[in-house]
Amino acid sequence: MTAQTVRPARSLLLIGALCAGLGLALAAPAPAQAYPDARVDAQIRPNFGGLITPPLRSPYRPNQWRKPDHKPTRAHPHPGRGHPPARGGYLNSLSIDCADPKLGPYPVSDALWALADGGVLFIRARGGVCRETLYIDRPVTIIGEGSPAFATGPEPQPARLSPPAGAPCIRVAPGTRGVEIRDMVIEADQGGRSACIEAVDAEIALVNTYVRYAGEAAAIFVSGGRLVGRQSTIEARTNDAAVLVDTATLDFTQVRIAADVRGLDITPAAGESRLLQVGVVAEGGTLPGSTGITVRGLRSGGGKLLVRNAYIGGWITGLYVDRGAKLELVRSRVRARRGIISDWGEVVVRESAIWGDEYGGYFAGGAPVIEHNRFGGPRGGLMFDSQTRPALAPNYLYATDLCDPYTQPQGLYCQSFGAGPLQAFAPPDAYGQAAYGPSAYGWSMDGYERGYQLDGAPMALPPPPPPQRRRGIFGRPTY
Repeated sequence: MTAQTVRPARSLLLIGALCAGLGLALAAPAPAQAYPDARVDAQIRPNFGGLITPPLRSPYRPNQWRKPDHKPTRAHPHPGRGHPPARGGYLNSLSIDCADPKLGPYPVSDALWALADGGVLFIRARGGVCRETLYIDRPVTIIGEGSPAFATGPEPQPARLSPPAGAPCIRVAPGTRGVEIRDMVIEADQGGRSACIEAVDAEIALVNTYVRYAGEAAAIFVSGGRLVGRQSTIEARTNDAAVLVDTATLDFTQVRIAADVRGLDITPAAGESRLLQVGVVAEGGTLPGSTGITVRGLRSGGGKLLVRNAYIGGWITGLYVDRGAKLELVRSRVRARRGIISDWGEVVVRESAIWGDEYGGYFAGGAPVIEHNRFGGPRGGLMFDSQTRPALAPNYLYATDLCDPYTQPQGLYCQSFGAGPLQAFAPPDAYGQAAYGPSAYGWSMDGYERGYQLDGAPMALPPPPPPQRRRGIFGRPTY
């Protein structure tokens, strides 16, 4: 048999084997298919083991904030200081610990760059102080952790921000709206010529925040925009004002301001600025020229400052109203060497108690409205210049010296000091509020509102009685 006859035979054998294998595959039975009811039952069958013994820990674990997408370049060497990444790369909330050395020297600044507009940054309190200056250019909320309840140290401290010597604490970029600082201790013991908090044409709010400053500038400087304060304390050791507001809107509620020379210097913007339940007290005695609240006016478009349920005490001058300024003092208490000084300002004083070691008020001009007040001092202390046209409703003047109640102009009635409400002129407590009654209510209830209602409003005295006639020798009346 030749080779040519063997090759076709092998080919025929291979073709036969392939056909046999294909036939066996076609003849094999198909796998069993589950009925539709069985598949549905397997899908909806509950996991009874998981219901009886649920997992004790959540599988979710938060990751660190995502780094910006851009890489360091020569123009922007720091990865967190360059142009921001795409909007989707920001995070809504972050939590950092300034005591963690792995976060670098600027943990708060790096975290702020990773936040989205309106994001929230939580700062833990683990004994570490955030020693940096914050530059904020977007609406964010910074919340500090309070004193830990399970801290092992002897004196647990809340979250604190303290910049280097001579540097500001927080700077808010112009045009930024909605910057809120909560539950933080911000201190600048060596502020130098830099303010602790600076904001220009921005909106910033301090809520339950403690600001401590020592330097040559103002502790808080705001030019334009809006400054909001709630349940906060501001202490300043400086020759400037503790809070300097220039053509901005001020809204303080339950805020205590303590300073050496000036407490609050404000030029209100158009509209109304408010001080509600605010204490402005002098620390460490009275220095020459010290003033609690200075209200300045604009040539046109100036706003009004409303002071209600407030205490201003310990100063040389309690309130000074500049020419053209607008002030409304309602149900407040002033205790100073000179209570109120007005230089042709638009002043309304209503239902307040004002004590002055020299005089309670001096009005150089204008048409002040003075209604239902109590002025106390050596001579009752209320003086008007010849160009002043006051609008007087019944006011009581409680003088320590003797005075004739019928020699005062209409609307002013002098009485003895013993007849006055002593609680209205009492020195305040540590929070700038006087304690009325058996207990002190502090910020929860304003004591002067309560005491004023119990004491009643001043009323006009009855007309003086006619002089008594004396009889002469012959029974004729003599005068």
